[in-house]
Amino acid sequence: MNTIISKPWIQSYYSHWPNKFCKTIIAILPVSFVEGFVSFIIRPCKLWFKQLLKVKIDFRFFNYRFLFISLFLFVLNIYCVALDQWTTYYSYKECFDIAESKDFIIGATELGLILYHKETHSLSTLNKSNGLSDTQISAIGASKEKNIILVGYENGNIDIVKDDYVLNIPDLKIEQLTVSKSITHFLIYNEKAFCSTNFGIIELDLSKNEIISTLIIGDEASYLKVNKTFIKNDTIYAATSKGLLMADMNNPLFYYKNWSLLSQDSSEYIDISDHPSGIMGVKGSLGKSCLLILFQNEEASILSEFKAFYNITPIESGFIITTGNGIFFTDNQLQITSQQDTIVTHDDNIIFPFYRDLLVSEDHKIWIADRQNGLFYKTSGNKYQQVLPQGPYSNEIYKTKKIGDELWILTGGFNSVYTKSNIPASISIFNENSWLYLDTINTPALKNVVDFVDIAVNPFNDDNIFIASYGQGLFEFDKNNDKIYLKKHYTANNSPLMASTDASGNQNLYISGLTFSKEGYLYINHSGSEKGIIVFNISDSTWHPYNYGTISILTPQMGDIIIDNNGYKWTSILQGYKGIFVFDDNGTIENLSDDQYRGPLSTTEDPDNRNFGLIEFWDEYEEVSISGAYCIEKDKNGYLWFGTDNGIVVQYNPSQIFNTEKPSFTRIIVPRNDGSGLADYLLEGEKVTSIAVDEANRKYIGTVGNGIYLLSEDGLQTVSHFTTQNTPLPSDTILNIDIDKKTGEVFFSTSKGLISYQGKAIEGSQTFDDVFVYPNPVRPEYGGLITITGLLEETNVKITDTQGNLVYETISLGGNAFWNGKNLRGEKVKSGIYIIFLTSLDGEQRGTTKVAIIR
Repeated sequence: MNTIISKPWIQSYYSHWPNKFCKTIIAILPVSFVEGFVSFIIRPCKLWFKQLLKVKIDFRFFNYRFLFISLFLFVLNIYCVALDQWTTYYSYKECFDIAESKDFIIGATELGLILYHKETHSLSTLNKSNGLSDTQISAIGASKEKNIILVGYENGNIDIVKDDYVLNIPDLKIEQLTVSKSITHFLIYNEKAFCSTNFGIIELDLSKNEIISTLIIGDEASYLKVNKTFIKNDTIYAATSKGLLMADMNNPLFYYKNWSLLSQDSSEYIDISDHPSGIMGVKGSLGKSCLLILFQNEEASILSEFKAFYNITPIESGFIITTGNGIFFTDNQLQITSQQDTIVTHDDNIIFPFYRDLLVSEDHKIWIADRQNGLFYKTSGNKYQQVLPQGPYSNEIYKTKKIGDELWILTGGFNSVYTKSNIPASISIFNENSWLYLDTINTPALKNVVDFVDIAVNPFNDDNIFIASYGQGLFEFDKNNDKIYLKKHYTANNSPLMASTDASGNQNLYISGLTFSKEGYLYINHSGSEKGIIVFNISDSTWHPYNYGTISILTPQMGDIIIDNNGYKWTSILQGYKGIFVFDDNGTIENLSDDQYRGPLSTTEDPDNRNFGLIEFWDEYEEVSISGAYCIEKDKNGYLWFGTDNGIVVQYNPSQIFNTEKPSFTRIIVPRNDGSGLADYLLEGEKVTSIAVDEANRKYIGTVGNGIYLLSEDGLQTVSHFTTQNTPLPSDTILNIDIDKKTGEVFFSTSKGLISYQGKAIEGSQTFDDVFVYPNPVRPEYGGLITITGLLEETNVKITDTQGNLVYETISLGGNAFWNGKNLRGEKVKSGIYIIFLTSLDGEQRGTTKVAIIR
């Protein structure tokens, strides 16, 4: 059977289906088929189907069987399309655990597994988008005999990977507990697996794939963190936060009084291992200085102490001790015989790893988990081979931008109070399945640089790119013959940019936002500086600092900067006087006297004659409804959408911002449509951190803790709500959203990593010359949407049969339109040729095409 069953309820349904006919069908179908069918059909109607599936196949039930298969096929098409819409861009460098099954060496990262196939030496990954049920992996285990992989998560979820299946056991995840449910270790013993957790031990029956008992072994049956378990001579040992415990496996393990203290104290023990003379316990905290203690004949003796301890691995000649900055080979008395600090690769690169785990595989290879560089295994000549799937440099991604065919990915960001995160700066560039990295190795100027937070592309030259660092100034990159290099690093030494001193005495140069005007002027938000806004004219390399009074007085901490349809520049103020700042330089960057601006200070507080007064988020009653904004985006109508800590506000008339004393910022009211006559403010209570507008003028809204909302053009309808519960999103906290206008792919930078969604709206064409319909013909087995692409923006699409009868009508989403193959009554159309008539929004351009339907 090749189906990967990953959803919580699927396996239990499958195991209870007695009819071989149904099982055979399911066995040959992909995961989307099985999961979708059970989720949407069987699960809601389980009682009806329970009887249906038990009957014998005869003529009386033929129609029901036909319905069963028809519904199955229908769900397959829907669910497969949904899964195919997501693409992960994960880094697998942060490897912290290793296990070995019959077929694989497995490395664990928080977002997924690295799978190294031992026979073929091929490399693959397994994550939530292609089989696993969750993210935030906390532990893995494996059995060569059973050829299974166990995956534990921080929320208590458990997956069993066996052959091509992923069987999920969500019981602990959905259990309401007042303590952490994180899985810390797996011990596979006979037909059982003992899962150490932050509150006790979960006992799994691997033959039934279910939890059979929960061992609460603290004093008076209290919760107790268990770091690891070990079995020797019918005795189970547990390294816990309150000592090293032991119990006779012939006694009921769930009864806490059957557990006794082996250690002489109740300090934390983080590891436990076999020793020829007894039991080896490790006392201390993970990553800290630890004592290694031998327990034998009711006596305890300290054999050694290791700093930054992570793992102890017994080998024939003694032990291998893994610490954060080195591995040590010892004899049985823990006397060091040799040690290794660095890793030398086959191309003689020297790597200084962050060691986290070590495994001696069945073929006696040494495998190392490096928290910074992935997996390594030792080859001949004391050199190592890196095992690392392709992906971005890091998962700490703040900003992305599609530039031509290249996806630029920046590491960095702000912390929760919008100051430095101190994330090492790097650039990952993805193009046609190949990756290029700009880091401290090939770009030494990036050494000690942190927090890339924005990117802007020269409107006259896509090969000229500017990147902002929130701490180290402005970086200009050029591309020449496919080689990307740092052209210049702008600092206080070679530009008007000003450094400021933080509380620790460090010099920082904060650039928080960049945008180009259509004239090619680069507008720079220079946060925390008296020259808070600076313009760089790329045509003559001149700088123009703006000496606006409000900026000089406040030296505010600003966010993004955008330019509206009037040429006005808008930016958010994130700290102190939270709010917005808008200015108009009148298109004359050299002449500051004709400028005007509005911000958090009134004309009394800032008497600069260019100050047109205080601006706040006034509602229609001239009351202040919102304190400040985290992001600003302009839609296709020229309206400005502001993301705040209490939802969305919209400025529908930005052209009058300097002419109206208290311009109104609208909070969209969304009717509940539940018969109550009540309504709510759009996304009230949500902290909105990012807004992106697609080619159909729909809004993608990123939030803190509640995922992404896709809203209709006017914001009154929620088209989709993406969360970690219904999509492969690795986190519900969204940092940034970027859309590729040509393809419709939407990139979500989350607090845990980068993932994309294949949106439907693409950039409109200028003519109907390249209109294309796919699939065409539409065959009987196809149940997805029919796509008409190459359209103008907001094309009116009418579909008729050959007799001229109107079958369907819609408006394109940017350059795409979609048809579900049904008529206006919701019925599937018959086989035949259907004519598609296309008309531009202004009616001046027209076109036609055809599609064939085969039923």
